[in-house]
Amino acid sequence: MNNTYFPVRYSQLSPDALKEELLKRYELAENLSCRLFDSGINDIYIIKTDEDTFYLRITQAGKYSKIDYVEEVLIINTLCENGIRAAAPVCCKDGTYIWEINAFEGVRYAILFNEAKNKPSEDNVKKHYNLGRMLAQIHVVSDEKNFKVSRTPIDLMQLAYNPLEKVKPYLEHRKVDYDFLKDATDKLSKFVEQIGYEKPYYGYCHGDIHGGNVFFNEDEPMVFDFDCMGYGWRAYDICVYAWNETAGDETYIEKEPWKAFLEGYNSVRQLSEHELLAIHAFGALRDLWLMGLHADVIEKNAGCSWYNDGYFDFRINIFKLWYERVFPVNK
Repeated sequence: MNNTYFPVRYSQLSPDALKEELLKRYELAENLSCRLFDSGINDIYIIKTDEDTFYLRITQAGKYSKIDYVEEVLIINTLCENGIRAAAPVCCKDGTYIWEINAFEGVRYAILFNEAKNKPSEDNVKKHYNLGRMLAQIHVVSDEKNFKVSRTPIDLMQLAYNPLEKVKPYLEHRKVDYDFLKDATDKLSKFVEQIGYEKPYYGYCHGDIHGGNVFFNEDEPMVFDFDCMGYGWRAYDICVYAWNETAGDETYIEKEPWKAFLEGYNSVRQLSEHELLAIHAFGALRDLWLMGLHADVIEKNAGCSWYNDGYFDFRINIFKLWYERVFPVNK
C-alpha cells in the first residue's frame, strides 16, 4: 500500500480552515463567513462580517517570491498615502500583511484586502476622465518614489515573444494564423521600442487597469488587483482599459468616454504623439499576452475545453483590429 500523496499542481484550500486562520491573524468578528469567490491567476475568497466585506487573495504556488508581495503591499500603501484610491491590504495582529500557506503543491501566500465598493454614477465621461487622471498620478508618484519591483518587466519578452512560444503548440494546425501573429508581432515590437526605456515613458505600471479591476464610488475610481504590476511602457498601461472595452464595442476608442480618459491622463502628464499611436500597438500585444496567459492557466487549474479554434478565432480577430490601426491593410 502506497501511503504517499499523489502529486498535485493545484489544490483548492478549505474555506473553513481559512476562516480559522483569519480569526487567528486579524481583528475580525467571529461570525465571519468565508467562501471561494473566484479562481484564476489566484484564488479569491470573499470574507463577510455583519458590517464589512474583505477579499482574501491566495496566490498560486511558485508564481512569485515573497519579496514580490512585500513590494506590492508597500506600493499599494504608498499610493494610498499619496491620495490615490486603492483597495488597501489589511494588517495582521502581528503588524505583517503576508502569510504563508504550506499547500500540497508548495508555498502559497495570502493577503487580505479591504473591499472596493462599486456604486458608480451614470456620468461615464467624468468617470473616465477621473480614471485617466488617476492612472497618470500613479505613474507620477511611482517615478517620484522610485518603486522597487522585482517582478518580470512588462517588456517585449513578456508581451510578445514568450506568448508566441506558448500559443505555438495550439496553432500547429493553423500555420497561417501563427505566421501572421509572428510577423505582426515583429513589426509591433519595432514600433513600440521607438518610445524608448526612459521615464516618464517607461516605468512602474499597474499592468491590468480594466473594468474588472476598477470600481467607482459615484465618479471616483478605486483600483485593485496589482498582481500584473511591473516596469513597462506607460502607453501599455493606458491601452489595457481601451483594449478591454473594445472586446464588447469595436468603436469604443472613437467615443467620448475614451477621449475623456486620455484628457484626464494628459491633465497630469502629456502623452507624446508616438505614445498615442503606440496605444493601438499595445492593444494588439495585450491580446497576444492574454493568449499566452490562458495557455498557462489551462496547465494549472482552468482546464482546456474552451481553449479551442473558436477561442483563437475571436482573439486573433481582436488582435487584427488593433494591429490594423497601426498598420492599415489596403483593401
